[in-house]
Amino acid sequence: MVREVKWTKYLWLSLLSFAAFMLEYLSIFGIEVIFLHVDIQNYTMQQRSIHCMIMVFMWAFFISVLLLFSIKHYHFPVKGNKRDIISLENWIVTLACFIGCKIMTFIDWHTLKIIGEAQGKTVFQFCMQYLYYIFEVMLVFLIIIYGQKAIETLLKKESPIPFGGIILAMTWGVFHFVSRGVGLEIWNGISTMIFSALSGVMYLRLNRKYLYCYLFIAIGYLL
Repeated sequence: MVREVKWTKYLWLSLLSFAAFMLEYLSIFGIEVIFLHVDIQNYTMQQRSIHCMIMVFMWAFFISVLLLFSIKHYHFPVKGNKRDIISLENWIVTLACFIGCKIMTFIDWHTLKIIGEAQGKTVFQFCMQYLYYIFEVMLVFLIIIYGQKAIETLLKKESPIPFGGIILAMTWGVFHFVSRGVGLEIWNGISTMIFSALSGVMYLRLNRKYLYCYLFIAIGYLL
């Protein structure tokens, strides 16, 4: 018999996934300054790649521990998640959300993000940057699925409201108002909050199929 899990347990896992972004400060002000003697105010491209590598290892370790703990103690996320076939209506809504995500990144970069990121980088530097993004999106996805599970556990039913996306917007999204450390960035915060909400909708419309959801969110963010 599976023991009932309180909704706050899932909420804490969602918030912990957001807190994992703060590991970047540990890397910048701890590992890189103390041990690598990197000037954080004047990253070279090579130093930026080293930073990305450090973050990939830190986030990979965090994500592995979080998922192992969650699956063992809460039996979530369920391995091999299977649901009904995705309806045509849901595909249309998903594609509309995906297009909305691309509009956000196009406004930010004035081109496709992948083209903007490739400029001025070697192949190695570009790959390290995108590996960093891949794990960043994993954390984003975890915030969504645990946030959605938390509120639905509280309500004792599944909901069509993208609570996971709302929680993502109120954490990761709001953080982007000040994430670059150069004062208040209104558009950066607003666009990330919109992206968060759209990602939450895609998660539900894709019938919570984890692989599909991750791929749509990742491509929406990275392309």
